[in-house]
Amino acid sequence: MGREAMPGSPHVVIFDPEELTLAQCDGDACVVCHKRWPRPRVRVGRLPDGRYVLTCEDCAELLSPLPPRAPDDDHEACPPPVRVPVP
Repeated sequence: MGREAMPGSPHVVIFDPEELTLAQCDGDACVVCHKRWPRPRVRVGRLPDGRYVLTCEDCAELLSPLPPRAPDDDHEACPPPVRVPVP
């Protein structure tokens, strides 16, 4: 059906259906931005009943972890930038 935002991640995020719209619970709208078209395809978690919670490709990039940075020889290792979703 779709891909996972964080493949191989041992953590499963459980979403509270009370906080989501019916379209989001049914997988017809992005769980982040509510966009319906193109239909969301990236799995980012589950509902308590086991259904997948989906997000669009754009929002999946915001939710996926950043790759680790290699420290430079000239500089100390800096923490990776924090991705903040824009409302």
